[in-house]
Amino acid sequence: MKSVPDTEENVEICRHFCGPCPTFQSNELRKEEPKLLFCSRGVSKKPNEDIDDMGCNCPQCEVFEKYELEGGWFCIHGTEGRQ
Repeated sequence: MKSVPDTEENVEICRHFCGPCPTFQSNELRKEEPKLLFCSRGVSKKPNEDIDDMGCNCPQCEVFEKYELEGGWFCIHGTEGRQ
């Protein structure tokens, strides 16, 4: 697994995949920091107990493949979390 740079290019790719993500949408994670690119910026500031897991789009993301990420749900668990 490679470190994901916090770049505008990666943010734009992320926006395409996080935007329609069911967990991201249903929990309104865009209202809490870091808002996007959780695989680089870390988990959402919204408490885990307040986030309902509705599915994950991370594995389909170009950033996920490019940086050889594993797992998913980076908005909830970060890159060190659930694999």
